[in-house]
This record gives sequence, C-alpha cells and structure tokens, in this order.
Amino acid sequence: MTPTAASGKGRTLFWVAAIALAAGAAAYLARPEGSAATDVKRSFFRTTPDGVAGLARGLGRFGRPTAPRITPLADADPVPGALVLLSPQVVPSPAEVRALLERVRAGGTLVYAPLLFPTFYGTLRVTPLMDSLGIAFRQPRSGDVENPEWISHPLTEGLPAPGPLRRVLRRVTERGETRRPDAAAERSLPPLEHLLTWEGGEDRRWTGAGLIPLGEGRVVVLSDDESLSNGRAAEDPLALLVVRALLAHTTPADTVYFDEFHQGIRGYDSTARRWAGFLFGTAGGRTLLHLLAAAFLALVCAGLRFGAPMMRVAPPDLERRSPLEHVSALGDLYERAGATRSAALLLLARLARAARRPPPRDLPEAEALIRELEARRGDEPSLARIRGGLRANPVDLTMVAAGIDDHLATRSSL
Repeated sequence: MTPTAASGKGRTLFWVAAIALAAGAAAYLARPEGSAATDVKRSFFRTTPDGVAGLARGLGRFGRPTAPRITPLADADPVPGALVLLSPQVVPSPAEVRALLERVRAGGTLVYAPLLFPTFYGTLRVTPLMDSLGIAFRQPRSGDVENPEWISHPLTEGLPAPGPLRRVLRRVTERGETRRPDAAAERSLPPLEHLLTWEGGEDRRWTGAGLIPLGEGRVVVLSDDESLSNGRAAEDPLALLVVRALLAHTTPADTVYFDEFHQGIRGYDSTARRWAGFLFGTAGGRTLLHLLAAAFLALVCAGLRFGAPMMRVAPPDLERRSPLEHVSALGDLYERAGATRSAALLLLARLARAARRPPPRDLPEAEALIRELEARRGDEPSLARIRGGLRANPVDLTMVAAGIDDHLATRSSL
C-alpha cells in the first residue's frame, strides 16, 4: 500500500470515528428523560400516589395473586372471576358490560368505582355499566352531606370512622330522577346493600360504598376510589373494606385482575418500541435520526476503498495478450531464472493427470512416465519430442509443450 493510499484510508477511518462519536454524543444529549405523570390514573403499574400498585401488592401479601388485564372484556380473553375496575378512562361498551355482568352473575366479584364524566350544562354522564347497576353520581355541596357512618355488615365490623369523600352515589329511576332506595323494584334494578352512607337533605342518605348482589356474585361499588390510591390506602378504612370484600369472596387459587385496558393501557412496551417512539415520535429523536441519515449518506458518497481499483476491461491504449503469448512470456521468465527443469515438470503434470499417474518430481520420474506411456500405446512421435525436449540442455520448454499438446490431441481423437 502506497503512503498516499494509507493516508487516505486513515483519513476516512478518522471521519468514520468522528461521526460515530458525534452520533453517540447527540444520542446521549437527546435521550428521553423521565417526566412526572400529571394525570390521575388508578393503574396497577403506577407506584405514584395516584396509582393502586400498593393495593395490588397488599392483596398479594394476603394470599391473593394479582395481575393486570390489558385486553377488552368482550371478544378477547374470558372475563376473570375477580376484577377491579377503578375510574376507567375508557368507558366499557354495552357488549363488555353484558359479558362482565354475566360473569358476575355466574359467581364473580367486581370492585367498581365509576369515573365522574361532566358533560354540557353541568350534568353528569351515566355510563352503560352505571345504568345497568342503577347508580349515578351526586357531587355534594358544602354542608350537603353530614355524619358519614358504616352500616352494620360483616365487611364493616370494627372499621375506624370513615373519612370525607369528594362525591357520593345515588339511585336513579328510568328517567334519571333521584328516588328512595325502597323504590328500586320499579325498574327491576339489582338491590343495593349500603355499607357507607351520608345523611342528606330531605331525609335522604347518599351512598359512599355499597354491595350489589347479582346472581351468584356481587359488585362492590365505590363513589370515590381515591381511598384506594397509594397515597391513602395505608390509612383509609375504605381500602380495608375493599380488601375484606375481595378476601371474603375469592379463594387463594383465584387471581384478582386489575383492568388496565380501560385505563388506556394496551400492552407492554418493549425496548425496541420505546426507541422507535423516541426516534419517530419526538422532536429530538427525529433530529438525531436525520443527523445519522446525513452522516451515513456522507460515508456512502465518500466511498471507503480497500486497495486500488481493479478494472474489468483493459484500457484501450494497452493490448491484451493472447494465451499463447502469456505462456511464451512465462517460459521466458523461467529460462531467465534458470528454472527450465521445474517448468518442464510443471508442464508434465498435465500429461501425468491425463494418464492417471502422480506428477513427476524430477527428470528420472519424467522419463519413467514417458516409458510407461510408450509401453501402453507404442512409439509415438509426440512422446519422442517430449523426451528430446527434456534431454536438451537447457530443457527445451517449447518442444516439451508441443509434444504434450500433440499427445493429448491424438489421445482425445481416438
């Protein structure tokens, strides 16, 4: 390799290393940083104050395995026997509600806390699941609810005094009007066993927690699931009520599933998906991707060469040699080097290969090869020419090569 080629290759490698280091520095500076979650999500995966990872781990310590469910409740995996559905960001469809309630009637357990959906004109939205259970929200005003108390029930026995809740539930009629609990039979609504109530105006009681029996199963409804969050579950008696309900109505062989699909979580992100989201979904990632593409294009255009280029076609100003001229030139080189015997032995290797004999290593073996061929086919002028070329001093390579060609041509014509 010439000094110029070596310096050119070193310069190219330097630029490759410089671009790689620059890309690495850019990737480090533009790496995605963690950000605080500003939304409220009662997710199994969240360990922040708004999540419910603490509730799930607490159930695990009491002998109830827990797991997330990231598929819908219809046209997917079977609905589990114990499900926790807290403030769903995605409203379950009527088909999902039907499948869920059928599973509850068959002996399942559902812990359900609706999400408050304010709509136009200050009204509150009633979702299909809330409508099927006959419940709706009521946002209490200052002084509207007083004296919260536990209703006597095995699940509430010995619980400390309940704390304040931000909202309460009420029973609804078919037209959406508030009514007394004892009028629920008018619409064939499932009965509601009050567990936590507040006194309201006009001799009404608002529900903070209740138990709705459905067939062989039951639904534990909560007006506010903040008590189950990581920030309050350790000190709020309502979280203890939910744990008691799940322990009472499940067995150690059951798994308590937390519905993550309706929290907006569709699956687990792999490292490749996170990198793809960074490169294609963020401004810094797209900038880095463009820089890498430009650097790669620059390298391709520069062309890293390995040695001098080899031309497939000879330049027009140079004449190409014929095979005969090439052999003649090669013979001249052997003659100048005084290695005519070695060249002759190399030529005889072709004759030995045709006769199915090993190549001769010296002149006596070459003579033995010729005698063997004469014994097989008799005296031939071509063999005599080969012998004469070998006995010449120096060895006549032209005569040897011509004799070999004649012998092989005569042999192939037979």
